[in-house]
Amino acid sequence: MKHHLKPLLPLVLALSLGACTTVESRKPEIDSRFENATFKPLVSPNAVQAPADWWTGFSSEQLNTLMQQSQADNLSLEATEARLRAAQASLEATQASFFPSLTLNAGRQENTVKGTSIKGQATNNRGLFTSASFVASYEIDLWSRVRNTAKASELQLQATRYELDAARISIAGQLATTWSQWVAADQTVRLFETELESFQTNLKLVELRFRQGGAVASDVLQQRQLVESAQGNLAQAQANRDVLLNSLALLVGQPPNKISLNSENLPTLPALPATGFPAELLNRRPDVQQAWAQVLATDRSVAAAIANRFPQLSLRASFSDQTRDSDLLFDNWVRNLSVNLVAPLFDGGARSAEVERQRALLDQAVAQYQDAAINALADVDNALIQETRQGEAVESFQRQLELAELSLKRLFAGYRNGTVDYLAILDAQQSTSQLRRNLVNAQQQLVGFRIALYRALSGSIPQPTAAEQS
Repeated sequence: MKHHLKPLLPLVLALSLGACTTVESRKPEIDSRFENATFKPLVSPNAVQAPADWWTGFSSEQLNTLMQQSQADNLSLEATEARLRAAQASLEATQASFFPSLTLNAGRQENTVKGTSIKGQATNNRGLFTSASFVASYEIDLWSRVRNTAKASELQLQATRYELDAARISIAGQLATTWSQWVAADQTVRLFETELESFQTNLKLVELRFRQGGAVASDVLQQRQLVESAQGNLAQAQANRDVLLNSLALLVGQPPNKISLNSENLPTLPALPATGFPAELLNRRPDVQQAWAQVLATDRSVAAAIANRFPQLSLRASFSDQTRDSDLLFDNWVRNLSVNLVAPLFDGGARSAEVERQRALLDQAVAQYQDAAINALADVDNALIQETRQGEAVESFQRQLELAELSLKRLFAGYRNGTVDYLAILDAQQSTSQLRRNLVNAQQQLVGFRIALYRALSGSIPQPTAAEQS
């Protein structure tokens, strides 16, 4: 056996030395257009980094409880966690190529030979045979095809981990936003309930003046219409609040009507958090890091595709025997050693096309990374702009409402004295009601922009569960 393998030894030696050579792909060039990016100077230089669990700054125990439930039971997160486990298994399967494969084949069979003896009598020769063999094979990674394929799988796994981190931040942001919308809807319900009582009280005043001859019938009818309008608005607000509660239930992995919340008010926001430098943001954003890991993984896939165009060398060894007596198995064994060289000669351009395909995917991954980076910077800048301007709008609505309520109070005083026309009262009631709603909506949007800023900064990635860590 050794004698027959001697002619192959120079080839094996040359190819084994060639195994130290790696086939690398063309390294991607990352555009530097965002390296000198800056944020608008809207944050105080003394601002501190957002707390790890930024939602706790809203001082809502209900929100804190919902957040814990969503990170544990959200179905979208469970799906992403399953993809992470699949990527881990794929990596382990790819890394198995670094080791030789060993298989065992064993069997027992009966052979019967039917014939005729010299005297013309039928003969049956029967025999029971036991066979067993061990076969080992190993591919020598000449051009680092196996190594690059495994590295691509490892980077894909890292990208999936970043995807899970990004999904956790996204779910946290969605939950906090939906919670703030529910709180605003609940405040609106309570606002309409209070207004309905106020409008009904005012209706009694108008009816009294009508009976005393100080008002006309149209005044009574218009005030009744205002009461009906308030009842309709209340019904719509209740429906909106209930739908948002169902949305919260879905985010925590529960069917509709399975959770309940107590009334609370929209929170007062803490000071704006520090944004840091754009480069720090890109290193902190898991979606950007996911895109970068995808670039590196695709680059390795290009290298593997290039290496696949070159010869592949594998070693194979077998150890086998077959005997009638199982006790004598492997007393008379057969050993086989072989070196197999597979070199593609003609494939119609399939391997070259695969290389070009992987290079196109690499260009796509680079563009997607650049897009993710630029969008990450824009997310922070937009959130800063929106919150700053929205804060000014909230202050304006507050001043308008104060003036409107003061004006309404004085108009009613004049109406009771008969010096103010009812139409002025009606218009003031409607405008004041609208301002109250505008203020609640503006306050909710302000909270929503702060949540968007926290999400954009990615200052916190919720801790994984014990099952994920294991």
